[in-house]
This record gives sequence, C-alpha cells and structure tokens, in this order.
Amino acid sequence: MTLQTGSERDVLVLAKTIAANEFPVERPGVIAQDRASGALLRLAPFPWKGADTDPPVQRWGWIQLSALRDDRDPRPETHTVQGDIYQSGYVEAKDGWRLRWPFVRPHLRGSVEALIELSRARASTMAFVRPEPDIDIVHLPLRLRFRCASEDCDTTHELPVLDWELHSLAQATRAKYGPSWATQFRETWGTGLAERYDVHLLLSAYAQALTKLYVAGLFYPPKVAEDAHEHVHHVEHRSHRGAPPPGPRSHRGAPPPGPRQPA
Repeated sequence: MTLQTGSERDVLVLAKTIAANEFPVERPGVIAQDRASGALLRLAPFPWKGADTDPPVQRWGWIQLSALRDDRDPRPETHTVQGDIYQSGYVEAKDGWRLRWPFVRPHLRGSVEALIELSRARASTMAFVRPEPDIDIVHLPLRLRFRCASEDCDTTHELPVLDWELHSLAQATRAKYGPSWATQFRETWGTGLAERYDVHLLLSAYAQALTKLYVAGLFYPPKVAEDAHEHVHHVEHRSHRGAPPPGPRSHRGAPPPGPRQPA
C-alpha cells in the first residue's frame, strides 16, 4: 500500500530513541533519512506501544509515512508523524556495509564542537561523529564517554544515551548476568567494541537546549580496507565536511554479542 498525501515520505530508519523526562526533556522518536532529499529527519513523537514502536520498525528499514514539520520545535529536522506507517524494505549490511555507508558519510562531522556550532545556528542539530577507540560506557544513567577522532577536539565528552537499542541491550545484559552485568556490558559495548569495529555515533541536540547533545544511535560497521580510489574520495569528502581523514583500517573481526543485525 502506498501513501497518497502531499506530505508522503519514504524514509530509512537509522535509530530509535527513548524519552528523557528530566530537563532537557526529549520525546521518544525515530531518526531517519529522507529518500528524496537525503536529509536527516527527527520523527517525534513516534507512535510507541510497550517496549517498541507501534508498528514495530527496525533500524535500516524503509518505511512510508506522512510527516509534517513541527514548527514548535526549534530544530529544523523535527517532524510529526501523521496517519499510518508502512514498511517497504530493508538495507542489508553485506559487503562491508557497502549499501549502508552512503547514508552515513554525507552526515559525518569532524567533532562534537562542529555539530554544536551548527546546532547553535539552527542549521543542523543531528550528525554522525567518529570517536577515538577509547570509548567507555557509564551507568546510572546510561552515558557514553569519548573523545572525537579529530585534531580540533581535545575534550573528553560524556553524553547521555537515548538509543533505544542500547538501553534494551543493557536490560537484557542485567537480566542475564545479575550483579556483574555492568562489567560485562562495559567490556562488550565500550573499548572492546571500538577495537574491532569502526564505531560511529549518531548525535542529536535537545529541543530545550540546542548546545547540549545526546547519543541517539551507536553504529559499528566493520573495519574494512578501502582501495586507493575510495580512500582518496572519502578523504576529500571528509575534508569538505570538516572531518579528519580516516585512520588505518584492519580486516573485519568477529561480531560482539548483541543485536542480530549489524548496526
């Protein structure tokens, strides 16, 4: 079935986020990329039911919906969902993320500071940032501590995590490992993950505080060596976006315990 309204959109789900109930508050939502424009969209509030969205949607799934700009939200990407939602496809993680990278690289920024400046100007309030490998997970509440992989950033950031998937994994780890769950979770989703994967963070600003960010999604594509042509192209692209050239890459490692689908 296809939507027939003027606000019809075909979007790719990149992340699902939980609510933040203390200042700055945040509504539960979905961060997606619009097929027609290539722009990132924040769909909030998104229909939630129980432990997942209603209807259930998965990361890297294409969905069709009707969405209108939310003029009450100062962030230009925020839209409200209207009517029914239809699932229409899925982007596989095969071939070293070959099909997924085109949806990430155009939105990659060099540092947290670069995104904050864009957010302060209300030009863009969401972006991907590549952290250094020494990332760390802090608990109660769930936070991510990291440094940006950029010469322009010499600060250690500690941002709240509103990524629905990471919170669900934390609950599952707590149920399985009991009192030792925090250590297990930290080893799996902190530095251990970054040592084996090319970790990227999807960051978003709060509507009530445009210079404060949270982690909306954790992505871990495989570390795969690029050929010479791809490397030159990506270095030029990242320089244009104000990001540093990528560091050395190694071959793909074994997946960590966690979600069935690569993030």
